Amino acid sequence: MLKRRTAAVLPFDRGEQYSAIVIFVSMIVALVLAAGAALDYARVANMREGVEGAVRAASEAGAGAVRDGTPKDVQIETMALSHFDKDVTFARHVGTIDPPTIRIDREAHTVTVGAKGTVAMTVSRLFGVSEIEVPANATTSWAPESAEAQDDRVNVRGQIMRRF
Repeated sequence: MLKRRTAAVLPFDRGEQYSAIVIFVSMIVALVLAAGAALDYARVANMREGVEGAVRAASEAGAGAVRDGTPKDVQIETMALSHFDKDVTFARHVGTIDPPTIRIDREAHTVTVGAKGTVAMTVSRLFGVSEIEVPANATTSWAPESAEAQDDRVNVRGQIMRRF
């Protein structure tokens, strides 16, 4: 009675040496998939860090340019774009990055910069995820100058101009 084997146990019982190979191969496949998923996650994290840092730097550079008295929005956008391009170089190695959008709102005293990066997946494609988009936005505000500060700035500039 005890020697009766069920159909589920019989294949493993015939070749005990081969059952260990099946388990070993299945574990190797699972470990390779887990390592690939970790690689994809690391690439997305690098893209997120790079794009967020670049957007933040561009926003702060734009607000700083407004604070320093840069008169035209085109000049401010150019300065913010140059800071964005300088800070996003490492993230470009991980994926593609769309050009940033730069919005200057002088009434609300804010500079908003937004960008989106895209990372192509490697092993995650097996699970139906071909790419992941990483959006980032940053808004920097500046304090409006009081009328006295504006007058002082004009007076100081006038005095400097008279000296030369």
